[in-house]
Order: sequence, then structure tokens, then C-alpha cells
Amino acid sequence: MSALTITVPQDYGYVLLSATMSSCVSYWLAMQVGRYRRVAKIPYPNAYATAQEMKEDRNKYLFNCAQRSHMSFLEHQPQFLLHLLISGLKYPLFSASMGVLWCIGRIHYTIGYVDPQAKDGEGRRRARYVTVPQLALLGASLVSAVGLTGLGGVVGGWVEGVVGK
Repeated sequence: MSALTITVPQDYGYVLLSATMSSCVSYWLAMQVGRYRRVAKIPYPNAYATAQEMKEDRNKYLFNCAQRSHMSFLEHQPQFLLHLLISGLKYPLFSASMGVLWCIGRIHYTIGYVDPQAKDGEGRRRARYVTVPQLALLGASLVSAVGLTGLGGVVGGWVEGVVGK
């Protein structure tokens, strides 16, 4: 079996910066949950307020929205990071920009989710676009991985025409 050598592109630092930015977003989200927890007086270790508590206290409802937003982030971040780091090997600037857009989208998602004027957490839908960078990174990581196998000819050429080298 022969070894595979991967050369990291010169612009890969931008990919790492956007990956690090996602950790900063996670810390910000945790602080939001803590703030809403204090206001709603939800004791640890309770992860959520009950349905009855939410009906009786709007602050408990908003806490659940903040908590759910953070959990959604944590559900998506592993795949995001995987696809960001893989796709960044071939398309570092495109990947980094998608990473920044994803991070901004996750913040926007949370702000919408905890909007007290939005009914039933519908404010989160304002950030529907957050799916676009995540899917773009998935596609670019697939092309990057296929390219490492040597099977990428046609697919890789098409993608390079869309996102650049």
C-alpha cells in the first residue's frame, strides 16, 4: 500500500479560522442559554422547562427556544466541521466563506428563535439560508474526497468551473 501525501493549500488558514469561529459561536450560544436559564429560573440539571411551565411563564418558553437553538447547533456542528475541513483542502477560500456564512446563519437562527414577538419559535425560519452553506460544504467535500481517489475527472472539472480552483 502506498502512502497518500496531502499538501495543505496556502489559504487553508482561512478554513481553520472559520472552524474556530464556529467554536466561538458555540460559546456565545451557551451564554445565551445561561442568560435565559437565569431569567426563567430553570434549575440545573433540568435541560428544558415542561410544557405546563412554558404555558405559565413566557420566560420558560424563551429558555426552551434558546436551549433548542443551541442543541440544533450542536447537532449540526460535527458534520459542518468535517465537510469544512475536507472541502478546504481543495477549495479553501470557498469553504472558508461558506463556513463564515454558516456561523452567521447559526447566530441569526438563534436570534430569530428567541424573538419574543415570533410565535412558536417561527423566528428561526428567518435563517433558513443556513442550509445553503452546509449543503455547499457537503458537495465540495464529496468532490474533494473523490478527487483524492483519482476518480474525480468529470465531477471535479464541473465544480471547479462553478467555485474556482
